[in-house]
Amino acid sequence: MKTQFHSPQHLTQSPYTKRGEGPPIVFIHGFLSGASSFEYVVEDLAATNTIISVDLPGIGASNIKEGHTYTVEDYAREIQEVLAQEGIEEATWLGHSMGGYVALAAADERIAQVNQLILLFSSDLADGEEAIAKREKQKKQIEEEGVSKFVDGMIGNFFPEDAPEEAIEFMRAVAKDATVEGMVQQLAAMQSRKDRSKFIENAKIPISIIEGTNDKILPPIETDGPNVQRVRIPTGHMGMAEKPALVIDAVRMMLVH
Repeated sequence: MKTQFHSPQHLTQSPYTKRGEGPPIVFIHGFLSGASSFEYVVEDLAATNTIISVDLPGIGASNIKEGHTYTVEDYAREIQEVLAQEGIEEATWLGHSMGGYVALAAADERIAQVNQLILLFSSDLADGEEAIAKREKQKKQIEEEGVSKFVDGMIGNFFPEDAPEEAIEFMRAVAKDATVEGMVQQLAAMQSRKDRSKFIENAKIPISIIEGTNDKILPPIETDGPNVQRVRIPTGHMGMAEKPALVIDAVRMMLVH
C-alpha cells in the first residue's frame, strides 16, 4: 500500500508524543531526523504497544539547556526523564542511526531499565579519525550556511536512487525542524561516543539489529553475540520513511516483550 505522506510539523508542538497501550517502546531518532520521522511506523505499532517518540534537544519543541553540551549519555538521560514522567519503569529502546548510539549508551551505562535494544540502521562503533574530521567540517558548514542549505545538500544521500520522492521530501521537512545548535551538538555527541561492540558481544538483554541492504551510510554491525538477532530489509538509511511497512514487520518480528 502506498504511504500517504503529510506535513510532519504537527508533531513539533511537544518534545515527545505518546500513543497506544501495551508494553512500552521508546523511539529515538537519528541525525537529520526527529520524532516525527517514525510517524508511519508508530501508527501501526501503537495498536499493541505504548509508543513514546522523543525529539532530542534542539529538535522541534525540545529545547537545549542553556550552556549545556550534550553527549549520547546525556540524550539517554533526557529520554529517561520523559519515561519517568510517564511512569514507565522499563521499556524497549529502539534507536535509528544516532538514536541507536543513545539506546546503547542507556543500556551499557545503566541509565535506564532497558528490556530490549532494537538498533535500526545503526552501529556499535565509535567514530574513527576520518569520521571525526568529516563531522568537524559539517559543524562549520551548518554554522556558516544554516540548517536548510545543509539538509538540502545531504538528505538525498540517505536514500537509494529509487526511493519515493515523497519520502525524501517528508524527511527533508523533518530534518529542517532542527536548530543550528541542535545539529552541531548532535555531531559533537557522535564524535565523542564510545565503542559499544564489547557490550553487544556480552549483552544479557536481547539485541535486535535491523539493517538496510541499500544503506550507504553505515556498514553492518559485526557481532557473534549470543543474544543478538538480525534481519535485513531492502531499504536505505531512512527505511522508516522509504518503506515503513517493512520496518513495521521487522520490528514486530523482533519484539520479545
